Amino acid sequence: KPKRLKAHTVTTKSFSIPTVPRDKSGKPMLPLNVGIMTVISLGEVCMREHFHTERYIFPVGYEVTRRYLSTIDPAHEVVYHCTILDGGDGPKFQIVPSDTLDRPVIAGTATGAWSSIVKQANAIRNRQHSNSVSGPDFFGLGQNTIKHLIQELPNANRLRDYVWQNFVEGGPLGGRHAAVIPALPEDYDAAHPIGPYYPSVYEKMKRQKQADGAGAADAPRSYYPPHLTGQ
Repeated sequence: KPKRLKAHTVTTKSFSIPTVPRDKSGKPMLPLNVGIMTVISLGEVCMREHFHTERYIFPVGYEVTRRYLSTIDPAHEVVYHCTILDGGDGPKFQIVPSDTLDRPVIAGTATGAWSSIVKQANAIRNRQHSNSVSGPDFFGLGQNTIKHLIQELPNANRLRDYVWQNFVEGGPLGGRHAAVIPALPEDYDAAHPIGPYYPSVYEKMKRQKQADGAGAADAPRSYYPPHLTGQ
């Protein structure tokens, strides 16, 4: 029998999203808090194969931070810095926990990277929960406002397999939705993109934390706006 063609599971839909704060040129004001995510950089669309699917675009240089359970201290949550790198034949997904800066997790898929962290976080808490996770969602790539901003990047409309979605800023928002607000001004200077892992970068960050008297489980202010850390 001939193989049945795979069903085209992704269709174009329309979504209402909150109004995005923008500068005079119309570009989104970064860093930008979108729900629990802080978007530091949207990156650049890569036209090569494997840098997008029907559902997601994986821009090189995309960087966000978010909080999640620590993998070494069962009593704390910490900030995770998530970056999409250019792996040559496809994207690499890098996650740097703020309490283990010298041990980045890097995998060929977002799910592979986050599954490792979820598994460790559950293990030290003796949780029997499933370790399955949607890596793209944990990277913020499934969040409608972030998807909208990625679609605005140059060349996004030229991607062969990606199924375009329609987003309406400021439309009626039914039910729960992620707040979209700029990070506080005092965070701007510190929230620079980290990029690929280099030991010198993290040594500098650790020295800064020690100088500030921050504990190992404390989130650096540059990673997460202080007005959200208590949520």
